[in-house]
Amino acid sequence: MFVNKNLWRVVVSLAVVGIIAIAAGSPATAKPPKAKKKAGGNPSVVMTIEVAATKKQEKITIELYAKDAPETVKHFQNLASENFYNGILFHRYVNGFVIQGGDPKSKKVKGSDIADITPEEVNSKFNLGDGGSGTTVPLEAKASHVRGTIGLARSQDPHSGDSQFFFNLNDNLRLDSGYCSFGKITKGIEIMDKLRQGDKIISVKPVKK
Repeated sequence: MFVNKNLWRVVVSLAVVGIIAIAAGSPATAKPPKAKKKAGGNPSVVMTIEVAATKKQEKITIELYAKDAPETVKHFQNLASENFYNGILFHRYVNGFVIQGGDPKSKKVKGSDIADITPEEVNSKFNLGDGGSGTTVPLEAKASHVRGTIGLARSQDPHSGDSQFFFNLNDNLRLDSGYCSFGKITKGIEIMDKLRQGDKIISVKPVKK
């Protein structure tokens, strides 16, 4: 069969171009670029607590507000890394308001001794409620005290917050301007509702990402 030489050269050229395009990957067949991983978000910790109501060691996961309360979060993380909270009791429970812990003096007290008395009696009989690590942080009152958040306890001085903290059992928005909310419970809020005076913190450890 007779074939026009010029036509044959065009066919061969187009075939070569097609092979090169396939090898290089055309837009239609090229794999989409991988999505960039987002920068790490807020850190989280797991607080393990010996809960009298369940007779078990329960876990609560807390996301910490590193941007809203950087100094408070750093201080809390440092204390946790030093095992400061291990063995500390929750020493103050106010129904519908807060459950509070973080006083290192409570390590010398039996949980059962403060389980069924008022917070005022806990303070007068066992001198709990004013202990700390000795290092304070400035007030960082940005985030709100809604149910399930963790706030930093303090004395009359706005910048006296240290190791003591409280979980907000309900929305306590009146605390927003004067207290630091530095995290929120992301897992185990039902455990928070079971906490009472005398329950013991076993450990506070960072969540590995």
